[in-house]
Amino acid sequence: MLAGGLSIGAALAATPGIASAAPSTDALSWLDALLSGVSLPAQATAAPLDIQISISGMDLFSTTDNTATASSGMGSIAIAIGDGANADASGGPLGQLGAVDFAFANGTDSSATVGLGAFLDSALASGTNSSANIGLGAILDNATAVGTSSFAQVGIGGSLDDAYANGTDANAVAGIGNNDVATALFDDSSATAGVGNSNSAIAFSGGDASAGGFLSTASASGVGSDASSDGILSSASAAGGNAEASAQGWVDLASVINTGTAFDQALAGFGLPLGSNFDIADILGTGSTAVAGDGGSFDFAAVFGDMLNAIATGENFLVDILPSL
Repeated sequence: MLAGGLSIGAALAATPGIASAAPSTDALSWLDALLSGVSLPAQATAAPLDIQISISGMDLFSTTDNTATASSGMGSIAIAIGDGANADASGGPLGQLGAVDFAFANGTDSSATVGLGAFLDSALASGTNSSANIGLGAILDNATAVGTSSFAQVGIGGSLDDAYANGTDANAVAGIGNNDVATALFDDSSATAGVGNSNSAIAFSGGDASAGGFLSTASASGVGSDASSDGILSSASAAGGNAEASAQGWVDLASVINTGTAFDQALAGFGLPLGSNFDIADILGTGSTAVAGDGGSFDFAAVFGDMLNAIATGENFLVDILPSL
C-alpha cells in the first residue's frame, strides 16, 4: 500500500497542469495508470467526478462536485469510486494516526470501513450498496463484499479473521473471535463464523451456515438449507435445500443430503450445556428426521430413505438406523 502511495505521489508530481486538465471518461483505466505510476496523458490528469483517494490523511482530489469520499490515517490508504461511495481507513489504534489499513469502495453507495483501533486490516466493497466493515480493535483481518447489496464484516476485536461475500444480497460475518472464516457464495447466501475461535462457515446458493465455539464447521448449500454448529470440534452440513442440520456440544456431527423437496432435519447433541457429546445424526433422503443425543452421549441416529424418523436420545450408546438392517 505504501509503495502504491509513493507511486501515486510520483505520478502527480511529475505531471504538469494537473489542476486545469479535463477529466477522464474512463475512471478505472485512469486509476490503474495512476496506481502503477505510469505517466498520465494530459486529458487524464484531473480526477473524474465521484472518485476520491486518501493517503495518510491527505485527499488527492477536490471535494467540489465529488460525491465519493475517502479518509485515512497515517500510513493507511482509502479509495472510493462511485456516486456516494465511501472508504474510511482512518481508525487506527490512535484514531487519525492510522495503522497501515486499507479501505476500497467501488460502486454507487458502496461503503468500506476499518474501525477504531484496527491494525493491518483491509475492507473491500464492490457493487451497488455493497458494504465491507472491520470492527473495533481488529488485527490482521479482511472483509470483502462483491455484488449488489453484498455485506461482509469482521467483528469487534477479531484477529486473523476473514469474511468474504460474493453475490447479490450475500452476507458473511466473521468474529467475535480469532482465526474465523466466513464465506458466502452466490445470491442470498449467508455465513457466520463466531462467537469463538478457529471456526469455519461456508454457504452456497442461498444456504445459511453458522459455526461457533472452537474448531467447529458448518456448510449449507441450496435455498432453504440451514446448518449450524456450536461447540467444540462439532460439524453440521445441509445440502439439497429445505434441510436443517444442527450439531451442539463436543464432537457432534449432523449431516443432511435432501434428495427431494420435503423438509429434512438432523439434530446431534443438545441436552444441558455440553451434556450430550460424540453424537451423530445423518439423513440421506427426504421428509425424514434423525435426532441423536439430547441427554445422552455416543448416540447414533441415521436415515437412509424417505419419510422416516430415527431417534437415539436420553441415554448413552443408543443406535437407531432406518430402514432397519
